[in-house]
Amino acid sequence: EVTAMGKRKAYNVHEKLELIDRIHAGQSKAKISYDTGVPESTLQGWLKEEYNLRAFVMTVSETEGLSRKRARTASDAPLDTAVYNWFVQERAVGTPISGPIVKAQAEKFCKELNGENNFAASQGWLDRFKRRHGISQVKISEEGFTEEQVYNADESGLYFKMLPHTTLAAKSEGFKQDKNRVTFLFACNKTGNHKLTPLCIGKSCQPRCFYHTNMKSLPIEYKNSKKAWMTGDIFKDWFFKFCVPSVRRHLRSKRLPEKAVLLLDNCPAHPPAESLKTSDGNIKVFYLPKNTTSKIQPLDQGIIANFKKAYRKELVKELVASDNSITNHLKMYSLKDMMYLAYKSW
Repeated sequence: EVTAMGKRKAYNVHEKLELIDRIHAGQSKAKISYDTGVPESTLQGWLKEEYNLRAFVMTVSETEGLSRKRARTASDAPLDTAVYNWFVQERAVGTPISGPIVKAQAEKFCKELNGENNFAASQGWLDRFKRRHGISQVKISEEGFTEEQVYNADESGLYFKMLPHTTLAAKSEGFKQDKNRVTFLFACNKTGNHKLTPLCIGKSCQPRCFYHTNMKSLPIEYKNSKKAWMTGDIFKDWFFKFCVPSVRRHLRSKRLPEKAVLLLDNCPAHPPAESLKTSDGNIKVFYLPKNTTSKIQPLDQGIIANFKKAYRKELVKELVASDNSITNHLKMYSLKDMMYLAYKSW
């Protein structure tokens, strides 16, 4: 939006999500663009970033900044986390980072958080930031991992009752789209020889379809969060309780050293890299630099897309084979049913 002074307004995360919600409520991008002055191409770009925007809001809500809508100073937890994650990502790929670069990046992040830049990163702030994170002692060295030891993990949403090239049934038919959405976490190594069992995140702590079900017998691990999004706690639990043991078993089967690196994008729901490593330091996380994830992450290069195609194909097969009508079958189709179909499709 261009203001009366001729400057384009910068929107913060909450304002972007408000406009995204208007689109989901049925308003056209053309109408919203007319009302706000935001170009339709910009709105489309925000839609593509919706997952990261909502995950960021969840991350902020879990920090000490909960009572504030924006990060006001350079010491606020959301800004501190953003700067440190950026630092780790850049050092992981060998980028030389100086003090002035860190300060400039902090000011940029603050502007992105607030929609405006309201602080100047001082040398004192930089010194405190370095002390908090022990940056003077950070050393990124060549590790020499084989392709078998390089892993990638990534999240993706799935509307599990949605058929190919269709939308869900109308609300009058008893369907609500948001209740049928889950988030999946996928992981595999670079060779494709090791695909970890996906993690499914739904909204309900104990879905009705799981009553009298031994959760350990399910083919896919299930977790829940308020919005069915990934959270830092869920990711950390998955990393240590599922990912690390599975990776160790695979590397032993290949008679390789139990050393591995997990490449991640910079989704705000992912915890800081220093909290995602084994006690011996042999299995750790590296964050990828921004704007390169689709080129580097194997999962972004068609693997997840192929999973969704396979899943929808299996769902259609099941609907066709059913004695019930498609509408009735979808009404009865549960989260538990979906997990078995998703496991088969992966």
